Amino acid sequence: MSDRGHSRHTRTATAPASASSFRRCPECAEPFKAAHPRQLFCSNEHKTAFHNRATVRGRALTPIVMAARITRDGSRGDVETGKEARREGQQMMDRWAREDREAGRLSMVDYMRERRRIGY
Repeated sequence: MSDRGHSRHTRTATAPASASSFRRCPECAEPFKAAHPRQLFCSNEHKTAFHNRATVRGRALTPIVMAARITRDGSRGDVETGKEARREGQQMMDRWAREDREAGRLSMVDYMRERRRIGY
């Protein structure tokens, strides 16, 4: 089979030996026993809800973060737009962190830590 210039990326089927099979679901924060080594969510419904929310948030945040980054948070180019983009992005992320906390979801820090721990 020719690779046509594409690199092949394969995932391992197992998580690191230190990864426990008991986890907390990022969506509901309830403990559950993972059915397979890389399972992050307690149900497909929670997985879908989490990823749908992340998609909506990402669509809103991406242009703002890009404007802040391109202007170096308002220190280059369009200073006013860059500073406003930085403030707006921080406010959005703060609001979302508060919403997640109030809804009983894991923080994004805890979610990313768990992803790394199990091999994502």
